[in-house]
Amino acid sequence: MLPYANHLVAYLTANFAYAAEFQSFFMALQGVMIVRGRNKDGKMPWFYAFAQGVVISYAGGLLAPVWMGRPTPMLSSDLNMASCIIAFILVNYVPFGLGHKVSKFLPMRMATVMGAQLFRSMGVVKFVNIAYEAFKETPSAYYPTPIFGPILNGTLLANMGGFFWKGFHPHFENGMPFVFQNGLLCSSFYHFVSHDSGPIGEYLRMGIDFLPKELTMGLSNTTFAIAVVSLFMQINGILMMPDFFGPSFNPFDVITVPFTMITKNMGRGGSKNKKVVTEIEMQKKKNKKKSTKQKSS
Repeated sequence: MLPYANHLVAYLTANFAYAAEFQSFFMALQGVMIVRGRNKDGKMPWFYAFAQGVVISYAGGLLAPVWMGRPTPMLSSDLNMASCIIAFILVNYVPFGLGHKVSKFLPMRMATVMGAQLFRSMGVVKFVNIAYEAFKETPSAYYPTPIFGPILNGTLLANMGGFFWKGFHPHFENGMPFVFQNGLLCSSFYHFVSHDSGPIGEYLRMGIDFLPKELTMGLSNTTFAIAVVSLFMQINGILMMPDFFGPSFNPFDVITVPFTMITKNMGRGGSKNKKVVTEIEMQKKKNKKKSTKQKSS
């Protein structure tokens, strides 16, 4: 494996010095910067702003472990909360607003997105693993590996923020949001490649074995799956920055947009047909009235 490839894989799998600190700080910084953008006039009470930043950054870490009866890392580790405090002070209380100004530079914003996305991708891997370890001894009678538990545990992790801020109905009323699509795809791919002893996992691993060695770089299937998930989320995060395609960018639109257009057109066609039928009926009534008047005259 080439030296640069070693470094890339180490980054994508969070296998480098101070990886936990890197992810935690930039995840916290992203949340603090979002709140700062909402608080341009500075009238928001400081504790309200701080609490919003914590929840925006770590809603998944705060709420998702409850599903598995595990303690939240926000309580079991000091790192995340300490990162929230440091990031909040840096953005809001450094003299002359230097912390906020530096955090707005493109290189710093890109580093923030990369660190936050690395945190999210490692979270998907971790939460899929947690559920698999809990359920692997009790699969269903129809498949040798538990499927839905691990995949949904990884998927729900990224959606806790949406549930918390918007609520269930607003989060889903416009269809499957990007964070759910992303979590579902990444959790499924990682779980099937790394854990599945059934035909789906076997075929996926067989497909990976057919890839050129220059692409797989001699990695184990599990490490390769982690690197693919992490790289996918890194690229998406960067492309969704306002400097590139913007937050509305969604790589899944290639699949979802044609389906949505077809279903909407079918719905519109149905409504048009109803409208035509209604107009015909109204015209018939008008004709009857006219004929009645003519007869009476």
